[in-house]
Amino acid sequence: MAKNSESDKLRRLLEEFLGFSRSSSSPSETGQTEPMEFPPSAVRASEVGSDAVSLDLLLETGQSFNFGDKPIVQDRFHTLLKNRFHTEYENRPPLFPWETEAREYPVEEPAHARAGHWLTNTGRLAVSSKLPEPVLAQLLERCQSMMQSSLKQGVKLVRIVSGLFPDHGEVLEPIANIVLTPAYRSGPDLAEATLQEIDNLAGGYDEATPEQRIALAMLAATEIIGALTLTLSAAEPSVTRDWDTPKGILTVEATYLNGILLVNASLPTGGSIQLIDSDSSAEASRIDSGMVSVAKGMPEMGKTYPLELTLDQGGQKPLRFSVSVVEA
Repeated sequence: MAKNSESDKLRRLLEEFLGFSRSSSSPSETGQTEPMEFPPSAVRASEVGSDAVSLDLLLETGQSFNFGDKPIVQDRFHTLLKNRFHTEYENRPPLFPWETEAREYPVEEPAHARAGHWLTNTGRLAVSSKLPEPVLAQLLERCQSMMQSSLKQGVKLVRIVSGLFPDHGEVLEPIANIVLTPAYRSGPDLAEATLQEIDNLAGGYDEATPEQRIALAMLAATEIIGALTLTLSAAEPSVTRDWDTPKGILTVEATYLNGILLVNASLPTGGSIQLIDSDSSAEASRIDSGMVSVAKGMPEMGKTYPLELTLDQGGQKPLRFSVSVVEA
């Protein structure tokens, strides 16, 4: 009698754990047999695999061994489920509703990985060299996208750095006004003072106040825009920019003469150059280091022409300059 009582107790524990729904009235009382229901999260022991132990085997073993408290049985069953599911997911990963087979999705690269070799040049710039690489990469990317905008310089600076300081939007415009103060008033003094404050901090940029970081980011943005902008006129018909890369110096020279805008680029490796216009574009490339050239006849005065340079180095994004011809 005691043996049957122990078996009944173990059966009830297992049925409760496995999620069996028992009728409040036994089949002998109602005269009907109702099917057992499983909640959506319940898993039958027969579905767990060869590692799982069947209900009958557990009952039979329970008559010979003392299982102890209910949590011991639960822990064992959880372990079996976890091991089984882990094996199933490795061998047959679950699919999204739109998938018919397992596939890998590319992981989006951070901005500093996309910028790659273009960041090397920023170490030559006084302000930009003070910024961490991830911050500098975002600035470089944003500056290139905003250079062609017709917005005022202060608005550009605010938009360039806004993503870096989303919780300080109310101070961005006042700081931009200070950064853009004409040079004869306090522009150079501000840059020098900000750099000195950052240098004096033990932790550098990371220990700076939000206002100091914003000022430093805006000063760096003006530096980057200046390095990527080539403005020509009759008084200054030729402008040259050097951009340092891990493979060597990239040199860009733009010349305006007799109504022709000519751009020569000396590439440290194979690559291409493209002068973009709304109706037509000029492009040139080579497979090794050397000179490539593009030209634009009768460029529109005051119009900004994007100039993209690409080096054959593992799919890096192009470096975009801004070229324009203005009245004297």
